[in-house]
Amino acid sequence: MSPTESFKELFGSINMLTVCLWITGFILFCIEFFQPMHGVAYSLGLGLLGAAFISRMIYGSAGEAFMFVMLTCVLLFCVHIVSIATQKRDWLKVARIERAGARRRRYNALIDSVGVANTPIDLTGNATINDINLVVYSETPIKQGERVRITGITPDKIIVERVAQADSEA
Repeated sequence: MSPTESFKELFGSINMLTVCLWITGFILFCIEFFQPMHGVAYSLGLGLLGAAFISRMIYGSAGEAFMFVMLTCVLLFCVHIVSIATQKRDWLKVARIERAGARRRRYNALIDSVGVANTPIDLTGNATINDINLVVYSETPIKQGERVRITGITPDKIIVERVAQADSEA
């Protein structure tokens, strides 16, 4: 018996209910693995995988159900290895918060520092402040070469404003 024939024999009699339960459970488990939601998707995923196994036991033989469980375990193990290899667990939530905090810590000392606009700043542009070239944000247009002052740091922006001529001379 060839591997293709044995695969067809093993999974040929599977019903649509089992397939839907298994795919949905596997997807929910993977979502929880890479983007934790306090165990909600994990619990639902495991519940659906369990329902798929029970459905496979009812509509198939015990050997088919065992092979179904083994296939699922191998796939979940592969997801775990991918997670470890790529270090992507919590990547949407944690990495963004860490980047925002790092930006704030790194640039907070530059608040009220004065520099020069390297490019015209029309919402965004470049400025050199304390010998650091930064991508900055301004709600009012600023011409290239004008002096700018950092007025605030948000998680995604370094906010600047034009320095009035009297302020820059003082």
